Amino acid sequence: MKFIHIADIHLGAKSGRERKKAMDSYSWQAFSDVIRKAGEEQVQILLIAGDLFHRQPLVRELKEVNYQFSRIPQTQVVLMAGNRDYLAPESCYRTFPWGENVHFLKQEHMDYVELEGMDTRVYGFSYYHKEITEPLYQNIKVKKDGFCNILLAHGGDEKHVPFRSNDFVQCDFDYVALGHVHKPVEIVKNKVVMAGALQPIEFSDTGEHGCFLGEIKEHKCTVEFIPLHYCEYVPLNLKVSPEIGQSALKEFITARLRVAPEYQKFKITLSGFCDEEHPVDAEELKKMDRVVQVVDKCRADYDFEKLKLKYGQQILGRYIRTLEEMPQNEVTKKALYYGVEALMAE
Repeated sequence: MKFIHIADIHLGAKSGRERKKAMDSYSWQAFSDVIRKAGEEQVQILLIAGDLFHRQPLVRELKEVNYQFSRIPQTQVVLMAGNRDYLAPESCYRTFPWGENVHFLKQEHMDYVELEGMDTRVYGFSYYHKEITEPLYQNIKVKKDGFCNILLAHGGDEKHVPFRSNDFVQCDFDYVALGHVHKPVEIVKNKVVMAGALQPIEFSDTGEHGCFLGEIKEHKCTVEFIPLHYCEYVPLNLKVSPEIGQSALKEFITARLRVAPEYQKFKITLSGFCDEEHPVDAEELKKMDRVVQVVDKCRADYDFEKLKLKYGQQILGRYIRTLEEMPQNEVTKKALYYGVEALMAE
Protein backbone atom coordinates (compact mmCIF):
# COMPACT_ATOMS: atom_id res chain seq x y z
CA MET A 1 0.00 0.00 0.00
CA LYS A 2 1.52 3.31 -1.13
CA PHE A 3 0.81 6.64 0.51
CA ILE A 4 1.83 10.30 0.54
CA HIS A 5 2.16 12.16 3.83
CA ILE A 6 1.93 15.96 3.98
CA ALA A 7 1.18 18.51 6.69
CA ASP A 8 1.14 22.25 7.37
CA ILE A 9 0.19 23.35 3.88
CA HIS A 10 -1.13 26.60 5.42
CA LEU A 11 -3.22 27.61 2.43
CA GLY A 12 -4.02 31.29 2.71
CA ALA A 13 -0.82 32.24 4.55
CA LYS A 14 1.08 35.40 3.69
CA SER A 15 4.18 36.75 5.38
CA GLY A 16 6.01 40.08 5.42
CA ARG A 17 7.30 41.43 2.10
CA GLU A 18 6.10 38.30 0.36
CA ARG A 19 2.54 39.65 0.52
CA LYS A 20 3.42 41.73 -2.53
CA LYS A 21 4.62 38.65 -4.39
CA ALA A 22 1.60 36.46 -3.60
CA MET A 23 3.45 34.05 -1.35
CA ASP A 24 0.14 32.23 -0.90
CA SER A 25 0.47 30.90 -4.45
CA TYR A 26 3.53 28.80 -3.47
CA SER A 27 1.43 26.70 -1.11
CA TRP A 28 -1.39 26.26 -3.62
CA GLN A 29 1.06 25.31 -6.37
CA ALA A 30 2.85 22.83 -4.13
CA PHE A 31 -0.46 21.35 -2.99
CA SER A 32 -1.57 20.90 -6.61
CA ASP A 33 1.80 19.30 -7.34
CA VAL A 34 1.23 16.74 -4.54
CA ILE A 35 -2.17 15.87 -6.01
CA ARG A 36 -0.56 15.36 -9.42
CA LYS A 37 2.16 13.19 -7.90
CA ALA A 38 -0.41 11.09 -6.02
CA GLY A 39 -2.03 10.34 -9.38
CA GLU A 40 1.26 9.56 -11.11
CA GLU A 41 2.46 7.27 -8.30
CA GLN A 42 -0.99 5.68 -7.99
CA VAL A 43 -0.90 6.00 -4.21
CA GLN A 44 -3.79 4.50 -2.28
CA ILE A 45 -3.80 7.03 0.60
CA LEU A 46 -3.05 10.74 0.97
CA LEU A 47 -2.48 11.67 4.63
CA ILE A 48 -2.84 15.34 5.67
CA ALA A 49 -1.68 15.82 9.26
CA GLY A 50 -3.34 19.14 10.12
CA ASP A 51 -3.15 22.83 9.20
CA LEU A 52 -4.28 22.39 5.63
CA PHE A 53 -5.27 26.05 6.01
CA HIS A 54 -3.48 28.85 7.82
CA ARG A 55 -6.78 30.04 9.33
CA GLN A 56 -10.48 29.24 9.21
CA PRO A 57 -11.15 28.13 5.61
CA LEU A 58 -13.69 29.80 3.36
CA VAL A 59 -16.30 27.74 1.51
CA ARG A 60 -14.79 28.67 -1.86
CA GLU A 61 -11.39 27.45 -0.64
CA LEU A 62 -12.85 24.16 0.53
CA LYS A 63 -14.51 23.75 -2.87
CA GLU A 64 -11.14 24.27 -4.57
CA VAL A 65 -9.46 21.72 -2.30
CA ASN A 66 -12.31 19.25 -2.85
CA TYR A 67 -11.86 19.69 -6.60
CA GLN A 68 -8.16 18.88 -6.24
CA PHE A 69 -9.08 15.68 -4.37
CA SER A 70 -11.51 14.76 -7.14
CA ARG A 71 -8.55 14.63 -9.55
CA ILE A 72 -7.33 11.49 -7.74
CA PRO A 73 -10.49 9.37 -7.27
CA GLN A 74 -8.37 6.22 -6.84
CA THR A 75 -6.71 7.75 -3.74
CA GLN A 76 -8.39 7.82 -0.33
CA VAL A 77 -7.71 11.18 1.34
CA VAL A 78 -7.64 11.29 5.15
CA LEU A 79 -7.26 14.67 6.87
CA MET A 80 -7.69 16.36 10.23
CA ALA A 81 -7.93 19.95 11.47
CA GLY A 82 -4.86 21.33 13.24
CA ASN A 83 -4.36 24.23 15.61
CA ARG A 84 -4.50 26.82 12.82
CA ASP A 85 -7.64 25.59 11.03
CA TYR A 86 -9.27 24.16 14.14
CA LEU A 87 -12.99 23.41 14.24
CA ALA A 88 -14.30 26.68 15.62
CA PRO A 89 -18.09 26.83 16.22
CA GLU A 90 -18.60 28.69 12.94
CA SER A 91 -16.05 26.64 10.96
CA CYS A 92 -17.08 25.74 7.42
CA TYR A 93 -15.33 22.41 8.01
CA ARG A 94 -18.27 21.26 10.14
CA THR A 95 -20.84 21.07 7.35
CA PHE A 96 -18.82 20.92 4.15
CA PRO A 97 -19.84 18.00 1.87
CA TRP A 98 -16.59 16.26 0.89
CA GLY A 99 -16.21 13.98 -2.11
CA GLU A 100 -16.55 10.21 -1.84
CA ASN A 101 -12.80 9.62 -1.54
CA VAL A 102 -12.31 12.12 1.32
CA HIS A 103 -12.40 11.14 5.01
CA PHE A 104 -12.31 13.99 7.52
CA LEU A 105 -11.41 12.91 11.07
CA LYS A 106 -13.49 15.66 12.64
CA GLN A 107 -14.22 14.06 16.02
CA GLU A 108 -12.77 15.85 19.05
CA HIS A 109 -11.54 12.58 20.57
CA MET A 110 -9.58 9.67 19.12
CA ASP A 111 -11.46 7.92 16.35
CA TYR A 112 -10.59 6.03 13.19
CA VAL A 113 -11.69 5.58 9.61
CA GLU A 114 -11.59 2.13 8.06
CA LEU A 115 -10.58 2.25 4.41
CA GLU A 116 -12.62 -0.23 2.45
CA GLY A 117 -10.70 -2.86 0.52
CA MET A 118 -7.32 -1.89 2.03
CA ASP A 119 -7.42 -3.58 5.44
CA THR A 120 -6.25 -0.26 6.81
CA ARG A 121 -7.42 2.00 9.63
CA VAL A 122 -6.30 5.60 10.09
CA TYR A 123 -6.66 6.94 13.64
CA GLY A 124 -6.80 10.56 14.71
CA PHE A 125 -8.90 13.52 15.82
CA SER A 126 -9.27 17.21 15.01
CA TYR A 127 -8.49 20.27 17.07
CA TYR A 128 -11.56 22.04 18.45
CA HIS A 129 -9.43 24.73 20.11
CA LYS A 130 -6.24 26.59 19.21
CA GLU A 131 -4.40 24.86 22.02
CA ILE A 132 -4.52 21.36 23.51
CA THR A 133 -2.17 20.85 26.44
CA GLU A 134 -3.06 17.23 27.27
CA PRO A 135 -0.75 14.45 25.94
CA LEU A 136 -3.56 12.74 24.03
CA TYR A 137 -1.31 10.59 21.85
CA GLN A 138 -0.14 8.42 24.74
CA ASN A 139 -1.38 4.85 25.28
CA ILE A 140 -3.67 4.69 22.25
CA LYS A 141 -5.45 1.35 21.96
CA VAL A 142 -5.69 -0.08 18.46
CA LYS A 143 -7.45 -3.16 17.16
CA LYS A 144 -5.11 -6.09 16.60
CA ASP A 145 -6.70 -8.07 13.80
CA GLY A 146 -4.16 -7.96 11.01
CA PHE A 147 -5.16 -4.52 9.71
CA CYS A 148 -2.55 -1.91 8.93
CA ASN A 149 -2.82 0.86 11.54
CA ILE A 150 -1.79 4.47 10.87
CA LEU A 151 -1.90 7.40 13.30
CA LEU A 152 -2.57 10.88 11.89
CA ALA A 153 -1.40 13.40 14.49
CA HIS A 154 -0.63 17.09 14.92
CA GLY A 155 1.40 18.67 17.73
CA GLY A 156 4.54 18.10 19.74
CA ASP A 157 5.01 21.18 21.92
CA GLU A 158 3.59 22.03 25.35
CA LYS A 159 0.58 23.89 23.93
CA HIS A 160 -0.26 21.49 21.12
CA VAL A 161 -0.69 17.88 22.27
CA PRO A 162 2.77 17.42 23.79
CA PHE A 163 4.56 14.16 23.09
CA ARG A 164 8.03 12.62 23.10
CA SER A 165 9.51 10.44 20.40
CA ASN A 166 9.61 7.56 22.90
CA ASP A 167 5.81 7.66 23.05
CA PHE A 168 5.73 6.08 19.58
CA VAL A 169 8.75 3.76 19.56
CA GLN A 170 6.85 0.75 20.90
CA CYS A 171 3.41 1.76 19.65
CA ASP A 172 1.15 -0.57 17.66
CA PHE A 173 1.00 1.73 14.64
CA ASP A 174 2.69 0.74 11.40
CA TYR A 175 3.20 4.43 10.62
CA VAL A 176 2.78 7.70 12.56
CA ALA A 177 2.11 10.68 10.27
CA LEU A 178 2.89 13.87 12.18
CA GLY A 179 2.36 17.56 11.52
CA HIS A 180 2.89 20.92 13.29
CA VAL A 181 6.69 21.37 13.31
CA HIS A 182 7.70 22.93 9.99
CA LYS A 183 11.00 21.10 9.56
CA PRO A 184 10.75 17.64 7.94
CA VAL A 185 12.36 14.90 10.02
CA GLU A 186 12.15 11.15 10.54
CA ILE A 187 11.84 10.97 14.34
CA VAL A 188 11.91 7.17 14.16
CA LYS A 189 13.23 6.05 10.79
CA ASN A 190 10.52 4.77 8.44
CA LYS A 191 7.93 4.82 11.22
CA VAL A 192 7.43 8.17 13.00
CA VAL A 193 7.73 11.09 10.60
CA MET A 194 7.17 14.84 10.96
CA ALA A 195 6.29 15.93 7.43
CA GLY A 196 7.28 19.56 7.94
CA ALA A 197 5.58 22.41 6.13
CA LEU A 198 4.85 21.68 2.48
CA GLN A 199 6.45 25.05 1.67
CA PRO A 200 8.07 27.58 4.06
CA ILE A 201 5.58 29.75 5.92
CA GLU A 202 7.94 32.02 7.87
CA PHE A 203 11.44 33.28 7.06
CA SER A 204 12.71 30.98 9.81
CA ASP A 205 11.54 27.93 7.80
CA THR A 206 14.90 27.44 6.09
CA GLY A 207 15.99 24.39 4.15
CA GLU A 208 14.09 22.08 1.81
CA HIS A 209 10.38 21.38 2.17
CA GLY A 210 8.12 18.84 0.50
CA CYS A 211 6.29 15.58 1.17
CA PHE A 212 6.99 11.97 2.12
CA LEU A 213 6.22 9.10 -0.23
CA GLY A 214 5.86 5.80 1.60
CA GLU A 215 4.93 2.17 1.20
CA ILE A 216 3.77 -0.39 3.76
CA LYS A 217 4.28 -4.08 3.02
CA GLU A 218 3.49 -6.76 5.59
CA HIS A 219 3.44 -4.11 8.34
CA LYS A 220 6.91 -2.82 7.38
CA CYS A 221 7.10 0.78 6.22
CA THR A 222 9.65 2.66 4.12
CA VAL A 223 9.48 6.37 3.33
CA GLU A 224 11.28 8.75 1.00
CA PHE A 225 11.39 12.55 1.24
CA ILE A 226 10.33 14.31 -1.98
CA PRO A 227 11.42 17.99 -2.09
CA LEU A 228 9.14 20.52 -3.80
CA HIS A 229 11.07 23.51 -5.04
CA TYR A 230 8.68 26.44 -5.20
CA CYS A 231 10.22 28.53 -2.43
CA GLU A 232 13.20 27.98 -0.14
CA TYR A 233 14.65 30.42 2.37
CA VAL A 234 18.45 30.28 2.50
CA PRO A 235 20.57 31.93 5.23
CA LEU A 236 23.51 33.94 3.89
CA ASN A 237 26.03 35.10 6.50
CA LEU A 238 28.38 37.85 5.36
CA LYS A 239 31.31 39.19 7.36
CA VAL A 240 31.92 42.88 6.69
CA SER A 241 35.13 44.86 7.13
CA PRO A 242 35.74 48.64 6.86
CA GLU A 243 37.38 48.08 3.45
CA ILE A 244 34.16 46.68 1.98
CA GLY A 245 31.87 49.40 0.68
CA GLN A 246 28.18 49.27 -0.16
CA SER A 247 28.74 48.75 -3.89
CA ALA A 248 31.15 45.88 -3.36
CA LEU A 249 28.71 44.24 -0.95
CA LYS A 250 25.83 44.54 -3.42
CA GLU A 251 27.99 43.15 -6.20
CA PHE A 252 28.89 40.11 -4.11
CA ILE A 253 25.24 39.45 -3.20
CA THR A 254 24.19 39.83 -6.84
CA ALA A 255 26.82 37.29 -7.89
CA ARG A 256 25.59 34.85 -5.22
CA LEU A 257 22.00 35.25 -6.37
CA ARG A 258 23.00 34.72 -9.98
CA VAL A 259 24.24 31.18 -9.35
CA ALA A 260 21.43 30.19 -6.96
CA PRO A 261 18.24 28.44 -8.18
CA GLU A 262 15.37 30.83 -8.86
CA TYR A 263 13.21 29.36 -6.08
CA GLN A 264 15.76 30.28 -3.40
CA LYS A 265 15.25 33.51 -1.42
CA PHE A 266 17.88 34.84 0.96
CA LYS A 267 18.00 35.87 4.61
CA ILE A 268 21.18 37.93 4.96
CA THR A 269 22.99 38.43 8.27
CA LEU A 270 25.78 41.00 8.34
CA SER A 271 28.50 40.79 10.98
CA GLY A 272 31.98 42.20 11.53
CA PHE A 273 33.08 45.84 11.52
CA CYS A 274 32.01 48.59 9.15
CA ASP A 275 33.31 52.06 8.38
CA GLU A 276 32.24 54.39 11.20
CA GLU A 277 31.42 57.22 8.79
CA HIS A 278 29.93 55.08 6.03
CA PRO A 279 28.01 52.17 7.63
CA VAL A 280 26.27 49.49 5.58
CA ASP A 281 22.85 50.55 4.31
CA ALA A 282 20.80 47.48 5.23
CA GLU A 283 17.57 49.05 3.96
CA GLU A 284 19.03 49.34 0.47
CA LEU A 285 20.06 45.68 0.53
CA LYS A 286 16.50 44.67 1.50
CA LYS A 287 15.28 46.11 -1.81
CA MET A 288 17.36 43.67 -3.83
CA ASP A 289 15.51 40.99 -5.75
CA ARG A 290 15.04 37.70 -3.81
CA VAL A 291 16.35 39.22 -0.58
CA VAL A 292 13.60 38.81 2.02
CA GLN A 293 15.43 39.81 5.20
CA VAL A 294 18.60 41.64 6.25
CA VAL A 295 19.82 41.51 9.85
CA ASP A 296 22.59 44.05 10.49
CA LYS A 297 24.89 42.97 13.33
CA CYS A 298 27.85 45.07 12.16
CA ARG A 299 29.78 47.22 14.58
CA ALA A 300 31.34 50.54 13.75
CA ASP A 301 35.14 50.30 13.55
CA TYR A 302 35.95 53.12 15.99
CA ASP A 303 39.38 54.75 15.99
CA PHE A 304 39.74 55.09 19.78
CA GLU A 305 42.95 57.12 19.55
CA LYS A 306 41.23 59.77 17.43
CA LEU A 307 38.21 59.77 19.76
CA LYS A 308 40.44 60.33 22.82
CA LEU A 309 42.12 63.28 21.13
CA LYS A 310 38.83 64.72 19.92
CA TYR A 311 36.89 64.41 23.19
CA GLY A 312 39.80 64.95 25.64
CA GLN A 313 38.40 65.32 29.17
CA GLN A 314 34.80 65.04 28.07
CA ILE A 315 32.95 61.98 29.29
CA LEU A 316 33.61 60.01 26.08
CA GLY A 317 37.36 60.56 26.21
CA ARG A 318 37.53 59.74 29.94
CA TYR A 319 35.44 56.59 29.40
CA ILE A 320 37.81 55.23 26.74
CA ARG A 321 40.91 55.87 28.86
CA THR A 322 39.32 54.26 31.93
CA LEU A 323 38.39 51.08 30.01
CA GLU A 324 41.84 50.87 28.40
CA GLU A 325 43.50 50.95 31.82
CA MET A 326 41.49 47.96 33.01
CA PRO A 327 42.63 44.30 32.48
CA GLN A 328 41.91 43.48 28.85
CA ASN A 329 39.54 40.59 28.21
CA GLU A 330 36.35 39.96 26.23
CA VAL A 331 34.19 41.67 28.87
CA THR A 332 36.19 44.91 28.87
CA LYS A 333 36.43 44.88 25.07
CA LYS A 334 32.64 44.63 24.78
CA ALA A 335 32.15 47.25 27.50
CA LEU A 336 34.47 49.61 25.61
CA TYR A 337 32.68 49.14 22.31
CA TYR A 338 29.10 49.26 23.60
CA GLY A 339 29.84 52.15 25.92
CA VAL A 340 31.37 54.21 23.11
CA GLU A 341 28.45 53.32 20.87
CA ALA A 342 25.95 54.50 23.47
CA LEU A 343 27.84 57.72 24.19
CA MET A 344 28.24 58.49 20.49
CA ALA A 345 24.49 58.06 20.09
CA GLU A 346 23.94 60.61 22.84
